[in-house]
Amino acid sequence: MGPSSCAALATLGAMSAPLVPSPLDFVGRRKFAFYPPIAHPDPNEWMLGTGSRSEVQVVNAHTGREIWISRQYIGAVSETGSSLLIVGLTKALTFREGTVEPRVKGVIEMPPVPRSQPEKVFSAAPRNSHPASVTAIRLESRSDSALNKAMILTFIGAIVLALLFALVAGVMRF
Repeated sequence: MGPSSCAALATLGAMSAPLVPSPLDFVGRRKFAFYPPIAHPDPNEWMLGTGSRSEVQVVNAHTGREIWISRQYIGAVSETGSSLLIVGLTKALTFREGTVEPRVKGVIEMPPVPRSQPEKVFSAAPRNSHPASVTAIRLESRSDSALNKAMILTFIGAIVLALLFALVAGVMRF
């Protein structure tokens, strides 16, 4: 290595290189379209111009209009079936007064409707001073409850009878 090579390496070492290449590095001199398209400029067919660390210049392929776009709005680059590339934008942009800005949808506030009549005030229904009537609710009919009682008594009697039979059988063995 000669002295000129060492000086060139020292100069390169002092320069800071970007960590991640820009997606626009792959565009070169090819035409591309923005998606979503920038609102209000001419046809959506662009060519890459010059650039800086924070902005990139693009030139409209049909009209020659030059605009600068902040690199923060540039997204991925993808190929289509045609020769036109697609450059994604991270936000929808609009071209206004020579600058590119994020597209903002304005909300128009509607004026209040004039009232020709005074509003009617609905009052609550008058309260009764006496308590509400109570209606008894019966879950079982009387015939079902008598049948249930008979079945329970029969079941208890069968258990008592079985226990007595077991007791008598145990006593008879001895």
